[in-house]
Amino acid sequence: MDFPPVSAAAPGRSSASRGRGLLLVVVALVVSAVAASATAVALSSRSDLSASRRRVETAWTGLRQALDGRYQSLAATATTARERLGADRAVFVEIAAAVADWPGTARQPTERQVAAASRLEGLATRLSSTVAATPRLRSAADVSAALEGLHQAGTIAGARSRYNEAVKTYERARGGFPRRLVAGALGYDARRTFEVPA
Repeated sequence: MDFPPVSAAAPGRSSASRGRGLLLVVVALVVSAVAASATAVALSSRSDLSASRRRVETAWTGLRQALDGRYQSLAATATTARERLGADRAVFVEIAAAVADWPGTARQPTERQVAAASRLEGLATRLSSTVAATPRLRSAADVSAALEGLHQAGTIAGARSRYNEAVKTYERARGGFPRRLVAGALGYDARRTFEVPA
């Protein structure tokens, strides 16, 4: 009776399979250890995260009060420019709508408030560009005075700096990957600084 020849590759394949299986186990253990370590660090620094987030909220409250006056000035400036021009422009309409919506954002999370303020700052820059590019507006004394008032109402540098510093401290407390993922899962989401276009 003839028996089929035994394949010489079979033992090699079995050894390679065991090697891959062992590698997967080692990788899984390393990933689990890193995740457990990140979770432990995030949980142990929870009080630091909470304190940092409270400082962000407090700094935003101070900045928002300064922005309230600035955006009223922005609306007044846009109205003056529209009346002087005797015509509507998209930027005037957008400013009126955004300023009307601004008070309602106070009930929203800070991140949404920052996004709304950033949009208004972008509109303020567009208004300044529109005035500069329109001879009739550029030469109008009342428009220039309104723009000057907007810039004075815009002295928010100190409050903005305090807010941005608080955000940076909070982001440092959140740490890098993978700790940041754990912090996010615990409700400590990313915060962004508030930038004003040049």
